[in-house]
Amino acid sequence: MLTLRILEAIRAVPCGKVASYGQIALAAGHPRGAGGARDVVRILASMSEKQNLPWWRIVRKDGSIALSPGSGAELQRALLAQENVPFTEDKKAADSAFWNGQTAK
Repeated sequence: MLTLRILEAIRAVPCGKVASYGQIALAAGHPRGAGGARDVVRILASMSEKQNLPWWRIVRKDGSIALSPGSGAELQRALLAQENVPFTEDKKAADSAFWNGQTAK
């Protein structure tokens, strides 16, 4: 089931790394590839809390935080900072912070 594969892909992003919504869709084998990013957003919005997902590790493909200030952006940035995710001067996760899609064995 696609939803389960998306949940697994989100959980696979290691501490200290980020992934884009499209990257998660691709890792889950979404039939629309990166075009399945909206499905990832939907799953994160509806299941993050009850599935205990590391939602803060999922960002836009340019490394920016999708949440608005006052609606969780500050919390997401703080959680990523706790994991030592590097940010650029324009407040985007650095390219080096992006997950390579590999899972630890």
